[in-house]
Amino acid sequence: MRVVGLVSGGKDSCFNLLQCVAAGHQVVALANLAPSHVDELDSYMYQSVGHMGVSVYADAVGVPLFRRVIQGSSLNTATITYKPTEGDEVEDLFLLLKEVKEKCSVDAVSVGAVLSDYQRVRVENVCSRLGLVCLAFMWRRDQSELLQEMVDCGLDAIIIKVAAIGLEPRKHLGKSISEMLSYLEKMKEKYRLNVCGEGGEYETFTLDCPIFRKRIVVHETEMVETSGSVGYLNLKSLELVDKEIPDDMSHLELVKAAGVHGPEDFLNDLKLAEEEQQAEDQAKELHIEEHHDPSSPSYGPFEDNLVPSPQVQDGSNYSVVRTMTGFTFAGSFCGKTADEAIVKVKECLLGEEMGLHHLVSVKMYVQNINDYVPLNAQYIRHFSVNPPVRVCVEVPLPSDVQIQLEVTGWKQSHVTAEEEPEQIHPRSRTTMHVQGISHWAPANIGPYSQAVKVGNVVVVAGMIGLVPCTLQVVTGGVEVQARLALRHVSRVITAVAPSKDIRAVVQGVCFVTRLSDIGVARRMMARLSESQISTYVVVPALPRAALVEWQTWSCVENDKFEYEEKGYTRGNVSVRLRRRWYHDNSICAVNTTASCFSPEDLSSEILEEVIKYTVTKADTTIPLRLAFYYRSGGLSRTLLQQAIGEAVPQGIATVSLVPVLAVEDGHTLVAVNATRH
Repeated sequence: MRVVGLVSGGKDSCFNLLQCVAAGHQVVALANLAPSHVDELDSYMYQSVGHMGVSVYADAVGVPLFRRVIQGSSLNTATITYKPTEGDEVEDLFLLLKEVKEKCSVDAVSVGAVLSDYQRVRVENVCSRLGLVCLAFMWRRDQSELLQEMVDCGLDAIIIKVAAIGLEPRKHLGKSISEMLSYLEKMKEKYRLNVCGEGGEYETFTLDCPIFRKRIVVHETEMVETSGSVGYLNLKSLELVDKEIPDDMSHLELVKAAGVHGPEDFLNDLKLAEEEQQAEDQAKELHIEEHHDPSSPSYGPFEDNLVPSPQVQDGSNYSVVRTMTGFTFAGSFCGKTADEAIVKVKECLLGEEMGLHHLVSVKMYVQNINDYVPLNAQYIRHFSVNPPVRVCVEVPLPSDVQIQLEVTGWKQSHVTAEEEPEQIHPRSRTTMHVQGISHWAPANIGPYSQAVKVGNVVVVAGMIGLVPCTLQVVTGGVEVQARLALRHVSRVITAVAPSKDIRAVVQGVCFVTRLSDIGVARRMMARLSESQISTYVVVPALPRAALVEWQTWSCVENDKFEYEEKGYTRGNVSVRLRRRWYHDNSICAVNTTASCFSPEDLSSEILEEVIKYTVTKADTTIPLRLAFYYRSGGLSRTLLQQAIGEAVPQGIATVSLVPVLAVEDGHTLVAVNATRH
C-alpha cells in the first residue's frame, strides 16, 4: 500500500515507518500538524515540542511533507469514542490527511501509537471517514523490547522534553535514547516510569534512522525550564548531512540491512520448544485419523423438520434477565437474510427499551460461508461505534434458513435505548475495537469488536489464525493456526484486563473443519489453560478457509472459580459434565455431553434427563443461556426440541440449537453449554 507517515519528529512515528516498510508498504509522503505561535502546545493528541525541526524531514527521507497548523483544541475528550466535532483538533488531522490523499493517492496512514486508546480511536475515526487503512505496528508492543529494537536498528533520537520523576532537564535533555536506555530501565523499576515515554515522561526528536538518506545534525538548542522538573529544548539550528547510501537502494533494502524485524519475526513464539514438539509429534502418531476409525459417523443430510417447541417459536426466542443493576438480553433469531434476522433482534430489543448498541456478542451461523460477503454487507449497515463481538461459522442450517443469529446483550437499568453513557457504573458495557493493522492481534475493521467487557466478564470475538499485519491465515497447518488463534485470545484478554491472560478463560467453543483436528486443538488449549471448559465441534467451513476458530469468555477474577467434573452412564449412553462457578455462584458455566455408539440408544427419556441434569447443575435461580450443539444426521432436531420442551421449565432459559457435523469425537451426539453470568 502507498503510505503517508504521520510524523511528529519523535522516535515512535519514525520507527513505525520502518515497520511499514518492513511489511512491504511504500512510504510516499509525510504529514505533520504544528502549533501556531507557541513552542509547546497543550494537546491530548499531538507532540508539538521540536516542531521547528520537522520541516527538514522531507529532504531527510526523500518524500514530500504536508503540514497544517493546528487550529482546533481538545473539545471531544471521550476516551473510547469520538464523533466528528467542529473545532476539535482531530478535525485538523482529517483536513490534513484529506489533502494528502487527494494529492498523493495514498491508501494507508502510518501511526506511532503504542498504548494510547485516546489517540488510536481518533486516528482510526479519521482513517475510516477517508477510506484509509490505519497502520499502527507498534500497538501494545512490550515497551522495553520496543525501545531496544529502536536502538539496535540504528534509530538515533535525542530527548527534547522531560516531565517525570527521575528525569532532569539539565541532566538528560539532548541525550540519545541509546545513552539513556539502561537508565530508563532503572527508572522503570524505581518509579514505574514507562521506558518508551508513553505516559508523557519524555519526548524525543529523531536525528537519523535507516530510511533517512540524510542525517540531521543539531548545532544549536535553547533550553526552556518550566515548573517542577519539566523542561524542553527548542531546536534553533539544524543541518542535513548526506549519508553514504547508493541512490538506487530502496527503503526496503535499507530497512532489511538495518535488521528491522519483519512480519515473520513476530511469529517466532508460535514455534514449540523441542521437548514440546516431540510430545506433539508423539501425540499425532498415536492419534487415530477419522477415516481410519470404523465408528466415525457418516454425515447424512440435515433433517429439515422444524417442529416448534415451547422454547422455540417461529425460529426465534429470547429472554431478558432483570438484575438490580441492569438487564441482560439473550436470544436466537433465524432469517433468510441478515437484514431479516436483525429486524427480529431489533423488535425484541425495542420491547425491552434496548437497542443494538446494547449487544455484547453475536454468534453468526450461516448456511454457506460463500454467502458471507453479502450477508456481512447487510450486517454492517446496522452496527457502527463499539459493536458487539462476533463469531461466524458455517453450519448445516435448514434449507429455508440462510442465517441464524445467537445474541446476548446488557444495559444498565433505567437508561433509555437511545443513549447509555459508558463507564457510569462498574458493570457498564465497554469495548475494545482496534481497527489499526499491527503485530498485536487481528484488526477488526468490520462491524465487530475484539472484546466486550461487562463487570468482570470479558467476551472475546471468534479468533482464527490470522497473521495480524497481513490479515492472512498463517501457514503451517492446524497446529500453528491453533496456537496463533489462542495467542490472539490471550492478548485481547490482557489488553482489556492487564493482569490477566488466557488462563482467565472460563468457557469456550472451538470450531474445527476436520474431526481429526479436535485432538490438536484440545492439546493446544491445554498447554495454555487447563481449567477452562471448552466444547469442540466440527463444522463444514470457517472464514478465510481457516481450520480452527475459538470463541471464549473469561472472568477477570478467575482465581476465585471452583471446578468439578462428573459422569455417569444410562443404558448405552455415557454422560459427562464439567462445571465451573464463581465462589459466590453469581457466574456459572456447564458443559455436558451425551455419547453412544448408536444414535438409537439416545432415547427421548435419556435426553430429557441429560438436559435436566445440566439445568440443575447450572442453577435456575437466574435465567440461563442454553446452547445445544448436536450432530446433524445423528440426532433428530425434532427429538431435541421435544426433549427441551419437557426438560426446561418455561421462562428460565434462552435456547439455541446449532447443528454441526460432529461433537467432541465420533460418538458424541450432543453437547449442552449452559451459561449464567
